[in-house]
Amino acid sequence: MHKMLRVVPALALLFLGACSTTEQQVDDLIATLAATPIDSPAWQTAVDGLVGLGRPAARQLVAHIDPEFYKGENYCEFRDEIENMRTGCALALGRIQHKAAQVTLVARAVVGYTKAERLACIWAAGELGADQASIDALKVQVKDADPQIRLNSAVALIKMSDTSAVAEVETALSGTDEQLAAQAIGQMEGTNYYGLPLLVELGRRSSSRQAQIAAALEKVKAQVVKQLQADDPALRMHSARTLSKVGDAEVYQALSKLLNDPSNLVRFNAAASLAEMDQAAGIDFLFAALQNQDPILRVNAVKFLTEVQRSSGAVQSQLIAALGSQEALARSGAAQVLGLAEVHAAAPALIGAIHDANAEVRWNTLIALGRIRSSEARSQIESLLHDENQTVAYYAEWALQQLGQG
Repeated sequence: MHKMLRVVPALALLFLGACSTTEQQVDDLIATLAATPIDSPAWQTAVDGLVGLGRPAARQLVAHIDPEFYKGENYCEFRDEIENMRTGCALALGRIQHKAAQVTLVARAVVGYTKAERLACIWAAGELGADQASIDALKVQVKDADPQIRLNSAVALIKMSDTSAVAEVETALSGTDEQLAAQAIGQMEGTNYYGLPLLVELGRRSSSRQAQIAAALEKVKAQVVKQLQADDPALRMHSARTLSKVGDAEVYQALSKLLNDPSNLVRFNAAASLAEMDQAAGIDFLFAALQNQDPILRVNAVKFLTEVQRSSGAVQSQLIAALGSQEALARSGAAQVLGLAEVHAAAPALIGAIHDANAEVRWNTLIALGRIRSSEARSQIESLLHDENQTVAYYAEWALQQLGQG
């Protein structure tokens, strides 16, 4: 017992010593930031050092961004030193991925701060991920008078899955300001799968900067393809779904391997991307799931087939053909998808399936006809108003209501 009492204080002192050492390291590195010009080798090395310390440094970094820190005992009379420190601390927080710093960062992206500070805070906010308050704050910065602030805010929004300001990127790339265009390409190279669709779209346009855009696209594509092997299933999932916008042999092969992934969501996202690119492996996977006995797999199949049909129309003929399948689950699922995707061309086939022997097929067919408001199906729908199955009769009445007065 007495040994334990002696050991615990020793451990506590060791822990406090480690904390003190980390705090001193942070202080020393921030002092280097203050004393050296932004982007100089010494300044960059100090930022890298802070990133290397990781989350234990985050509290001090956040404190140095706050203007209140420089009052009282921490007063600093040299504004350029404060700028150096704030800028470096913001960049380090973005690279550390310290999400708790988000509020502080977006609050320092406003006009009252220097351009270097604002740009660093905007970039870091984009790295930390989306929340509505940050999105709203960045949308304000997109209206700034400075084109660099607008561009960086637009790219940060892209990294938050908000594409409302992509015009700023397009303007920078089509304009005559070579420095701004280079910054736009450099910023887009850091957008990961969020920016891949825009890069693909930009790559298809005729532009004097086509070669630079193509190089940026290849760089981001390589990163996203590599992420298909990441340990994090969420990263694999998002990467797989975004690659549907690329569509080449390398991507097909990489996505096909994920059809056996341990994660349901990874498998379905990979299959949806392949299907969207009209690849048989993805289409077959989704249609097989559509008639699986597992209801979770069927729900996922309906969801992703609907998504694929809405975005590309790649599975329309297969869906219509599935209404004639020998498997009731396939017929029912196909009717669901055709309705959810509002495929008007499927109306004749759906009318043909309205008297299916299986009640679930009948009511899903009625729902689909109601969604696409197929007026030519009115008489057939009316014939099911007194169906022996109450659910079928209910949806016959519902479908007629969607058609309105005859």
